[in-house]
Amino acid sequence: ETFPVTPEITFKNLEKFVNAAQSDSLVLTFSFTDGDGDIGSPESDPARRDVFVKLFEKKNGVFEEAVLAAPLEYRIPYLTPRGNNKSLKGDVKINIDYNILQPNDTIFYKVFIKDRADRKSNEITTTTIITRIQ
Repeated sequence: ETFPVTPEITFKNLEKFVNAAQSDSLVLTFSFTDGDGDIGSPESDPARRDVFVKLFEKKNGVFEEAVLAAPLEYRIPYLTPRGNNKSLKGDVKINIDYNILQPNDTIFYKVFIKDRADRKSNEITTTTIITRIQ
């Protein structure tokens, strides 16, 4: 298979889990394709991020982007395609803790990725989810 060199992502799932500390966390799953296989950050560049997430909370019946103390940014491991076809496809799962939010918030996320050439993917929107009482 061959894909465009600009990464493309597709939303798959947003699941809520209760962890051992009895606080909730979310697992976001999305799939990606990339035609030249330059996805992920090398270990030698610990500051680089590949996945960028914006949180939206429902306030007074309207969704607003949340202002967070730290951005929701994540790494994808350095991926190297084998063979002559450099196209890559796969799934990414990200654990998101949201204990900073108010209880019983209705939330969703918007997500995009960047490849090593700094090409930005399309932006996906997750389903909404209701956080539980802390």
